[in-house]
Amino acid sequence: MLSFIGIGSAFNTEKLNTSAFIKNDNSLLLIDCGGTVFHKLQKLNLVDGIENLYIILTHTHPDHIGSLGEVIFYSYYILKHKPTIFFPKKELIEGFLISIGVSAEMYKINSFEEAEVNDEKLGELDIEFMPVSHVQTIPAYGFIIRLNGKVFYYSGDSNDISKTILEKLKNGEISVIYQDTCGLDYEGNSHLSLRRLCEIIPQEFRNKVYCMHLDEHIKEKEIQNNGFNVVKIYEG
Repeated sequence: MLSFIGIGSAFNTEKLNTSAFIKNDNSLLLIDCGGTVFHKLQKLNLVDGIENLYIILTHTHPDHIGSLGEVIFYSYYILKHKPTIFFPKKELIEGFLISIGVSAEMYKINSFEEAEVNDEKLGELDIEFMPVSHVQTIPAYGFIIRLNGKVFYYSGDSNDISKTILEKLKNGEISVIYQDTCGLDYEGNSHLSLRRLCEIIPQEFRNKVYCMHLDEHIKEKEIQNNGFNVVKIYEG
């Protein structure tokens, strides 16, 4: 369902910052907007002719909002419209954007934990945010998206998968999980290790899990050998 601009962790720059999108004609839904994202959007011509831009943010680490200002500027000045940002903590995003010179009239923000979009090209879209375990310094969120009868979960950066999401996966309410997965495995890790993912997800459901936000300590073959999928970088 999702295409990915990048699949790397903050330091795994070879695989670019993790960001995903859904595009249909002149409508684009973008998930996270790290430092490498705007350049890749332009390189792939993904923002050409866009008239409806929606941006879902999971948290405010630089590898997830580093080029958010550039995307908003481009949308406002070049595409001549205001993107809509979805993030539950309105004041946090507004404060960040003010600090980098993005004024309030350049964008719209939806800070409800449950949001609806009815876009002519993308269809009916429901977003349900839920807090996830990542770091103590800033809030972080995963979310469930319901789009045209399909339902998936996107973890953002998280070192766990909630019982609620696991139950929804097992009973068929969620068809796909996109999960932050890393090779490093130590107590207090802010990301989910492959070892821990194997403990959480029973073998019969692993084909529904797509690993992303990969660090440089994990091999794609290792992920696949354990029954999971690896998201691929979209190259146009």
